[in-house]
Amino acid sequence: MTTLVLDNGAYSAKIGYSHEKVSVIPNCQFRSKTSRLKTFTANQLDEIKDPSGLFYILPFQKGYLVNWDVQRKVWDHLFGKEMFKVDFADTSVVITEPYFNFTSIQESMNEILFEEYQFQAALRINAGSLSAHRYFQMNNQELCCIVVDSGFSFTHIVPYCRGKKMKDGIYRVYKEVRSLTPTDFQVSVLQPPNPISYPWEGGKLLAENPDFDEMVVTREDYEENGHFICEEKFDI
Repeated sequence: MTTLVLDNGAYSAKIGYSHEKVSVIPNCQFRSKTSRLKTFTANQLDEIKDPSGLFYILPFQKGYLVNWDVQRKVWDHLFGKEMFKVDFADTSVVITEPYFNFTSIQESMNEILFEEYQFQAALRINAGSLSAHRYFQMNNQELCCIVVDSGFSFTHIVPYCRGKKMKDGIYRVYKEVRSLTPTDFQVSVLQPPNPISYPWEGGKLLAENPDFDEMVVTREDYEENGHFICEEKFDI
Protein backbone atom coordinates (compact mmCIF):
# COMPACT_ATOMS: atom_id res chain seq x y z
CA MET A 1 0.00 0.00 0.00
CA THR A 2 1.31 3.49 -0.85
CA THR A 3 1.14 6.47 1.50
CA LEU A 4 0.23 9.99 0.43
CA VAL A 5 1.55 12.73 2.72
CA LEU A 6 -0.47 15.97 2.70
CA ASP A 7 0.54 18.93 4.84
CA ASN A 8 -2.74 20.75 4.31
CA GLY A 9 -1.85 24.34 5.15
CA ALA A 10 -4.11 27.39 5.09
CA TYR A 11 -2.01 28.96 2.32
CA SER A 12 -0.41 26.04 0.51
CA ALA A 13 -0.67 22.27 0.33
CA LYS A 14 2.59 20.34 0.55
CA ILE A 15 1.82 16.98 -1.02
CA GLY A 16 3.54 13.90 -2.38
CA TYR A 17 3.83 10.15 -2.01
CA SER A 18 6.19 9.03 0.73
CA HIS A 19 8.54 7.48 -1.83
CA GLU A 20 8.62 10.60 -4.02
CA LYS A 21 9.37 14.33 -3.75
CA VAL A 22 7.10 17.02 -2.35
CA SER A 23 5.11 19.50 -4.41
CA VAL A 24 4.05 22.87 -2.96
CA ILE A 25 0.70 23.95 -4.40
CA PRO A 26 -1.73 26.80 -3.55
CA ASN A 27 -4.54 25.49 -1.34
CA CYS A 28 -7.30 27.63 -2.81
CA GLN A 29 -9.33 28.56 -5.85
CA PHE A 30 -9.11 31.71 -7.94
CA ARG A 31 -11.69 33.68 -9.88
CA SER A 32 -11.41 36.65 -12.19
CA LYS A 33 -12.68 39.98 -10.86
CA THR A 34 -14.11 40.82 -14.26
CA SER A 35 -15.48 37.46 -15.36
CA ARG A 36 -16.51 35.18 -12.51
CA LEU A 37 -17.54 32.31 -14.73
CA LYS A 38 -14.03 30.88 -14.88
CA THR A 39 -12.62 29.27 -11.74
CA PHE A 40 -9.01 28.10 -11.37
CA THR A 41 -7.97 25.55 -8.77
CA ALA A 42 -4.63 25.09 -7.00
CA ASN A 43 -1.71 25.06 -9.48
CA GLN A 44 -3.97 26.05 -12.39
CA LEU A 45 -2.86 29.54 -11.38
CA ASP A 46 0.22 28.83 -13.51
CA GLU A 47 -2.01 29.08 -16.60
CA ILE A 48 -2.83 32.73 -15.88
CA LYS A 49 -0.60 35.39 -17.42
CA ASP A 50 -1.82 38.25 -15.22
CA PRO A 51 -2.90 37.05 -11.73
CA SER A 52 -3.50 40.62 -10.53
CA GLY A 53 -7.08 40.41 -11.81
CA LEU A 54 -7.98 37.47 -9.53
CA PHE A 55 -9.44 37.08 -6.08
CA TYR A 56 -8.72 34.12 -3.82
CA ILE A 57 -11.28 31.71 -2.37
CA LEU A 58 -9.73 30.03 0.64
CA PRO A 59 -10.90 26.89 2.45
CA PHE A 60 -9.39 28.17 5.71
CA GLN A 61 -10.53 31.14 7.78
CA LYS A 62 -8.66 32.24 10.91
CA GLY A 63 -6.62 29.05 10.81
CA TYR A 64 -9.46 26.53 10.59
CA LEU A 65 -10.90 24.59 7.67
CA VAL A 66 -14.44 25.95 7.26
CA ASN A 67 -15.15 26.00 3.51
CA TRP A 68 -15.41 22.31 2.64
CA ASP A 69 -16.75 23.01 -0.87
CA VAL A 70 -13.51 24.75 -1.84
CA GLN A 71 -11.35 22.19 -0.03
CA ARG A 72 -13.07 19.30 -1.81
CA LYS A 73 -12.45 20.93 -5.19
CA VAL A 74 -8.77 21.44 -4.38
CA TRP A 75 -8.43 17.86 -3.18
CA ASP A 76 -10.34 16.52 -6.19
CA HIS A 77 -7.80 18.29 -8.36
CA LEU A 78 -4.78 17.10 -6.35
CA PHE A 79 -5.98 13.50 -6.09
CA GLY A 80 -7.19 13.34 -9.68
CA LYS A 81 -5.71 12.39 -13.04
CA GLU A 82 -3.98 15.74 -13.62
CA MET A 83 -1.93 15.48 -10.45
CA PHE A 84 -1.31 12.44 -8.21
CA LYS A 85 -3.71 9.89 -9.73
CA VAL A 86 -4.58 8.46 -6.31
CA ASP A 87 -5.74 4.86 -6.23
CA PHE A 88 -7.85 5.09 -3.07
CA ALA A 89 -8.23 1.30 -2.88
CA ASP A 90 -4.48 1.01 -2.29
CA THR A 91 -3.53 4.27 -0.56
CA SER A 92 -3.28 5.52 3.01
CA VAL A 93 -2.98 9.23 3.86
CA VAL A 94 -1.06 11.27 6.42
CA ILE A 95 -2.76 14.66 6.69
CA THR A 96 -2.15 17.66 8.93
CA GLU A 97 -4.60 19.80 10.84
CA PRO A 98 -4.30 22.70 13.32
CA TYR A 99 -3.65 22.44 17.02
CA PHE A 100 -6.86 22.50 19.09
CA ASN A 101 -8.94 21.73 16.00
CA PHE A 102 -12.70 21.82 16.59
CA THR A 103 -14.37 18.44 17.04
CA SER A 104 -16.87 19.18 14.26
CA ILE A 105 -14.05 19.82 11.80
CA GLN A 106 -12.24 16.65 12.86
CA GLU A 107 -15.38 14.59 12.33
CA SER A 108 -15.98 16.15 8.92
CA MET A 109 -12.41 15.26 7.99
CA ASN A 110 -12.96 11.64 9.02
CA GLU A 111 -16.12 11.40 6.94
CA ILE A 112 -14.56 12.90 3.84
CA LEU A 113 -11.36 10.83 3.99
CA PHE A 114 -13.04 7.50 4.72
CA GLU A 115 -16.56 7.79 3.30
CA GLU A 116 -16.13 10.06 0.28
CA TYR A 117 -12.58 9.37 -0.89
CA GLN A 118 -12.41 5.95 0.77
CA PHE A 119 -8.73 5.97 1.74
CA GLN A 120 -7.73 2.62 3.21
CA ALA A 121 -6.11 4.21 6.28
CA ALA A 122 -5.53 7.69 7.65
CA LEU A 123 -3.37 9.49 10.19
CA ARG A 124 -4.45 12.99 11.19
CA ILE A 125 -1.65 14.90 12.92
CA ASN A 126 -0.35 18.41 13.61
CA ALA A 127 2.31 19.79 11.26
CA GLY A 128 4.47 20.66 14.27
CA SER A 129 4.44 17.02 15.36
CA LEU A 130 5.79 16.02 11.96
CA SER A 131 8.52 18.65 12.28
CA ALA A 132 9.42 17.31 15.73
CA HIS A 133 9.51 13.76 14.38
CA ARG A 134 11.92 14.77 11.64
CA TYR A 135 14.10 16.67 14.11
CA PHE A 136 14.36 13.75 16.52
CA GLN A 137 15.09 11.34 13.69
CA MET A 138 17.97 13.51 12.52
CA ASN A 139 19.14 14.33 16.08
CA ASN A 140 18.56 11.11 17.97
CA GLN A 141 20.71 12.23 20.91
CA GLU A 142 18.20 14.99 21.75
CA LEU A 143 15.43 14.33 24.26
CA CYS A 144 13.43 17.56 23.96
CA CYS A 145 12.78 20.38 21.54
CA ILE A 146 10.47 23.36 21.11
CA VAL A 147 8.79 23.77 17.73
CA VAL A 148 7.90 27.30 16.64
CA ASP A 149 5.22 26.63 14.04
CA SER A 150 4.49 29.86 12.14
CA GLY A 151 1.66 29.34 9.69
CA PHE A 152 -0.57 31.51 7.52
CA SER A 153 -2.93 32.45 10.36
CA PHE A 154 -1.00 32.27 13.63
CA THR A 155 2.09 30.93 15.40
CA HIS A 156 2.23 28.12 17.95
CA ILE A 157 5.11 27.40 20.32
CA VAL A 158 5.00 23.70 21.18
CA PRO A 159 7.31 21.69 23.47
CA TYR A 160 8.06 18.06 22.64
CA CYS A 161 9.80 15.62 24.99
CA ARG A 162 10.87 12.11 24.03
CA GLY A 163 8.85 12.47 20.85
CA LYS A 164 5.61 13.38 22.61
CA LYS A 165 3.74 16.68 22.46
CA MET A 166 3.40 18.39 25.85
CA LYS A 167 -0.12 19.77 25.49
CA ASP A 168 -0.07 21.85 28.67
CA GLY A 169 2.89 23.81 27.33
CA ILE A 170 1.41 24.82 23.95
CA TYR A 171 1.22 28.57 23.46
CA ARG A 172 -0.57 30.39 20.66
CA VAL A 173 1.20 33.65 19.85
CA TYR A 174 -0.57 36.85 18.91
CA LYS A 175 2.28 39.14 19.84
CA GLU A 176 5.97 39.38 18.99
CA VAL A 177 7.76 36.09 19.59
CA ARG A 178 10.89 37.81 20.93
CA SER A 179 8.96 39.06 23.97
CA LEU A 180 8.50 35.41 25.02
CA THR A 181 12.18 34.41 24.77
CA PRO A 182 13.44 32.79 28.05
CA THR A 183 16.51 34.57 29.39
CA ASP A 184 17.53 32.02 32.03
CA PHE A 185 18.43 29.19 29.68
CA GLN A 186 20.85 28.66 26.84
CA VAL A 187 18.76 27.84 23.78
CA SER A 188 20.03 26.54 20.46
CA VAL A 189 17.90 27.85 17.59
CA LEU A 190 17.68 25.87 14.35
CA GLN A 191 15.95 27.07 11.19
CA PRO A 192 15.85 24.25 8.64
CA PRO A 193 16.97 25.10 5.12
CA ASN A 194 13.53 24.12 3.80
CA PRO A 195 11.01 25.29 6.45
CA ILE A 196 8.00 25.13 4.10
CA SER A 197 8.38 21.42 3.40
CA TYR A 198 10.02 20.42 6.72
CA PRO A 199 6.77 19.00 8.23
CA TRP A 200 6.08 17.09 5.01
CA GLU A 201 9.52 15.50 5.23
CA GLY A 202 8.64 14.46 8.79
CA GLY A 203 5.49 12.82 7.44
CA LYS A 204 7.55 11.01 4.82
CA LEU A 205 9.80 9.61 7.55
CA LEU A 206 6.81 8.71 9.71
CA ALA A 207 5.25 6.72 6.86
CA GLU A 208 8.45 4.64 6.73
CA ASN A 209 8.37 3.97 10.49
CA PRO A 210 7.97 0.27 11.38
CA ASP A 211 5.18 1.27 13.82
CA PHE A 212 3.25 3.29 11.23
CA ASP A 213 0.49 0.71 10.93
CA GLU A 214 -0.18 1.07 14.66
CA MET A 215 -0.58 4.85 14.35
CA VAL A 216 -3.22 4.95 11.61
CA VAL A 217 -6.94 4.29 11.68
CA THR A 218 -7.95 1.86 8.95
CA ARG A 219 -11.12 2.20 6.97
CA GLU A 220 -12.31 -1.04 8.56
CA ASP A 221 -11.66 0.42 12.05
CA TYR A 222 -13.63 3.53 11.15
CA GLU A 223 -16.57 1.64 9.69
CA GLU A 224 -16.76 -0.47 12.85
CA ASN A 225 -16.14 2.21 15.50
CA GLY A 226 -16.84 5.56 13.83
CA HIS A 227 -15.39 8.83 15.13
CA PHE A 228 -14.56 7.29 18.51
CA ILE A 229 -11.58 5.34 17.19
CA CYS A 230 -10.16 8.47 15.53
CA GLU A 231 -10.57 10.52 18.70
CA GLU A 232 -8.83 7.77 20.65
CA LYS A 233 -5.85 7.38 18.29
CA PHE A 234 -5.18 10.90 16.97
CA ASP A 235 -3.44 13.34 19.32
CA ILE A 236 -4.75 16.68 18.06
